[in-house]
Amino acid sequence: MSSQLIKYIPGFAGKKVLILGDLMLDEHIWSKVTRISPESPVPIADVERITHVPGGCGNVASNITALGGIPYLIGVIGEDSSGNKLLQSLAKIGISSDHLIVDKTRPTILKSRIIAGSQQMVRVDREDRTFISKEINDKIISKLTELIPKVDGVIISDYEKGVVNPKICQACIKLARKYKKPVAIDPKGEDYTKYMGATVMTPNLKEAGTATHINVSNEENMIKAGKTLFKKLRMQYILITRGREGMSLFSAKDIVHIPALPRDVFDVTGAGDTVIATLMLSLCAGAKMKEAASIANVAASIVVGKVATASCSRSELEISLEGKEPLANKVKTRKELAQIVRSLKNENQSIVFTNGCFDILHLGHVRYLREAKKLGDILIIGLNSDSSVKNLKGPDRPYISEMERAEILASLECVDFVTIFSEPKPDELIKIVRPTFHVKGGDYKISELPEKKLVESFGGKVVVIPAIEGRSTTNIVERILKKRG
Repeated sequence: MSSQLIKYIPGFAGKKVLILGDLMLDEHIWSKVTRISPESPVPIADVERITHVPGGCGNVASNITALGGIPYLIGVIGEDSSGNKLLQSLAKIGISSDHLIVDKTRPTILKSRIIAGSQQMVRVDREDRTFISKEINDKIISKLTELIPKVDGVIISDYEKGVVNPKICQACIKLARKYKKPVAIDPKGEDYTKYMGATVMTPNLKEAGTATHINVSNEENMIKAGKTLFKKLRMQYILITRGREGMSLFSAKDIVHIPALPRDVFDVTGAGDTVIATLMLSLCAGAKMKEAASIANVAASIVVGKVATASCSRSELEISLEGKEPLANKVKTRKELAQIVRSLKNENQSIVFTNGCFDILHLGHVRYLREAKKLGDILIIGLNSDSSVKNLKGPDRPYISEMERAEILASLECVDFVTIFSEPKPDELIKIVRPTFHVKGGDYKISELPEKKLVESFGGKVVVIPAIEGRSTTNIVERILKKRG
């Protein structure tokens, strides 16, 4: 099924999606916890860095952008430092702020998450949840009247923070229906009547239960809740997202259950934003609702494998739909790798680490990596970036780009994870991985290796695997040039 869905992904490019909702700034305070406070039994978070990304309906816009669409974002911010940071974070990822409205009487919504390792420790919210003023209300309706005729689809992202009131919601839905634009709703609260007339709504299991006052602890009650919402709201579809149980799509014809894809879940923050963004772009690209829901299911499975507010890129989605799991699952950023290593250490798995350029993968590389994997449970490769290879090998290298090299390595069964680094030496990666075995290929003397001291300081061991004589990228290129000459 997934391979048949990929045909819709090129159609995402350039699709215009209006996003109306509660806009906020997500602040991530990345920390390390190594001690408990002497004042009270709470952990002390030593802050390492702070990042800011668009949250709320801003994260929906981020997902639309990452998937190749063009978001038309309508929301309200305050005249404050959080508002300025939000504008900067939107600009950084190429999202226009032309249609945002500044309300001097309200603060910009700020959600601060303190994260240690791969876990959120606490979230601190600063917000005003009262309904917006009549003046701001009128400005938003004016924006909707101007923009809806120009877009391909509409998303209403309700976080129950005061923007998506019944008047605005119904004005948006009626305008979209007038111009025959699909409308998708990400709901909140108990009263869903303000969403009546939309195309599709995507409550999660808890939200569906809250809105219908039904205990959805089993499938029978979940179905009852879905049917109740469908009948009451007169929508074409209700899509209930069910976490590890996947999704259930309700329509006038039937109920379709879409199973979840198996993934390591690090964080579900923003998964609903990914679902609704992917669902809408799929509809705009011509997919039927069941197909759109299946594509959104794949996108959600990707984003829950990331920590904090995140989005799914078009390339990640295409790779997963094609079944090319090596790149989607194996090629990791440094931050993702650090989270994985912590988990592996907790499970007492032995880690083998090696690094190199791997420019034109050949038999020597493959045999070397197979031997390296035999030393432990997990094999992690640090891959030199294009700029790093150029510095090491000369201006004509690499022959193959870093992402191609990464995917080729990831396709090998013996390789578990690949990460790209740009430094001259892999020392920083070694500090993150703390390998049980650090492997080098060639005729090195272990005593002369500069990494030896660092690896041993973590309790690891350096191992040298002899190279296969005559098997090297240089030799291959020389033979090719000789034949051509």
